[in-house]
Amino acid sequence: MEILRVSRDNLSDFQAMYVEFFKELRGKQGWSAGDEEEYRKEAEEYFNRGDIIFLAFDKAPAGFIRISSRDGSFWIEELYVRPEFRGRGIGRALVERAEKEVLKHDAFLYLLVLPQDKNAIGFWKRMGYTTINTIELVKELKPGEKGFHTVEILGEGFRIFKWRDEKFSDGEIRFMELLEEFYSKGGTKEEFLKLVNRALEGWLKK
Repeated sequence: MEILRVSRDNLSDFQAMYVEFFKELRGKQGWSAGDEEEYRKEAEEYFNRGDIIFLAFDKAPAGFIRISSRDGSFWIEELYVRPEFRGRGIGRALVERAEKEVLKHDAFLYLLVLPQDKNAIGFWKRMGYTTINTIELVKELKPGEKGFHTVEILGEGFRIFKWRDEKFSDGEIRFMELLEEFYSKGGTKEEFLKLVNRALEGWLKK
């Protein structure tokens, strides 16, 4: 396996895989894949503006990682490995190469992961990444347009879009169903925290 920085010579490989990345993501979400040519233009724009982009080759183009710089911080925007190359450590190798490059400029590397993407979350946690800060907010102006799951952080109920290809366990699904019923019947953050704290205290006293 070889990892190279994207250049004019291999830009077309990056563009092709960038299109594949979004086709796969939109398929999981149940959304339209979008215009391939627009994705190709986006990929070239990212290259032209100087984003950190590495390509992995295993006799053929196998995957890529793209890092942007925003407000002095570095962000992993996409990591993609073609399906036929998965399970060979290519994703890990791309991340480690990107981390080595970012470390020349900063001590932190950030990313956003959709909570429905259980496989991605598991991968990033194995790579040593931890959850911080961000909660995205939305107001449903036309109720019923999309399906949601109800989840929570510190007793604060919030929702995530339902995906076509979800990896939630039976226990996680049941938890979300109970949360939905709890909040729909007027349950509050304070009541939720009392219930959870009581259960945890009981478990710890065993």
